[in-house]
Amino acid sequence: MLQIKNISKTFNNPYGSSNTVFKDLSLTINKGEFVSIIGSNGTGKSTLLNIISGFINEVHGDILLDGNSITKLPEHKRTQLISRVFQDPSLGTCPSMTVRENLSLALNKGSLLNLKKCLRHKTEDIENLLEDISLDLKKYLDVQVKYLSGGQRQALSLIMSTITNPKILLLDEHTAALDPKTSNEIIDLTNKIVKEKNITTLMVTHNLKHAIEYGDRLIMLHKGEVILDISGEEKSSLAIEDILEKFEYAV
Repeated sequence: MLQIKNISKTFNNPYGSSNTVFKDLSLTINKGEFVSIIGSNGTGKSTLLNIISGFINEVHGDILLDGNSITKLPEHKRTQLISRVFQDPSLGTCPSMTVRENLSLALNKGSLLNLKKCLRHKTEDIENLLEDISLDLKKYLDVQVKYLSGGQRQALSLIMSTITNPKILLLDEHTAALDPKTSNEIIDLTNKIVKEKNITTLMVTHNLKHAIEYGDRLIMLHKGEVILDISGEEKSSLAIEDILEKFEYAV
């Protein structure tokens, strides 16, 4: 379970003014929940992920994971518990290394091994990680990642981020830079992995169709506050028009 308790965050700019993004925000995400987070630009969606991941660590309030506070835990230590996939797939992979090398490094996440030792994994074991991936990554095991398509790189980034079963998976508009067909393939892969591994997941997205059709719960942020939080049948019966009305209301 992820608990965000009374989180407040204010940014100061060079001109002496300040911008309060969150003021006493509290939120509980249950174990295994797949939560879509929507909202207009500048409403705090990515800032929330930055706070959870530890990229932003100077905040008031507390963040608890399975009952233990991680508020003081630095970002590099949180990576043992929390994985993140960004809009730009190059942020989650090493472009100059092959698919095999990237996957081998991910399999040894947190281990102090050199690359030679990391690469001791059998080809069969590496290929099993890519089973049923529609983007044909199996064919490119020994190809440098920089030569893959954006969708293939994002699929690899997603697999690498979940390979060691993190407690929390953060998806920061991870389909936004892809064409519609590839975007649907990546969201399908996301849903498959999250459900099979039962990973607690927060997905920031501007794709309202994905927000409605995927996940157990939908949260809408506006000016740092939760103005919509629905799940179950209420979420499944939601229409895009209903959300657009909320956007109009929130302007």
